[in-house]
Amino acid sequence: MKTLLTSLCILLFSATLTAQTVNSASCKSKANLLSGKESGKIQITLPESVVKENVEDYGKYYLKMFTVNFDEKTHLATFNMVTNDENSRRVILRFLSANQIQSVVVENKVFTLGDFYDNFLK
Repeated sequence: MKTLLTSLCILLFSATLTAQTVNSASCKSKANLLSGKESGKIQITLPESVVKENVEDYGKYYLKMFTVNFDEKTHLATFNMVTNDENSRRVILRFLSANQIQSVVVENKVFTLGDFYDNFLK
């Protein structure tokens, strides 16, 4: 009984630590984002946990709004907007969420996905 209780405590503690892992993407700069917004080519560096297969799998759901080019070496994702409007750019957040990304770092400041959209993609 004692070992069962100890095992349960260890399992819960491990699950709590795992749940607290935050995946963040990053962008070069505000200027890079704003020019990408205007041109329809938005570049975001994805975390190491994101693999090419996931980018391809999740990206195929959004082909009416954008295509994604992913460089496995640098983890740079380039979103090429098919229709470059606010709603299509908002869908980038769905793609990031599907890849377990919860925030984006821009010039050493962390933005939640909603704040990232409001500040840079809207």
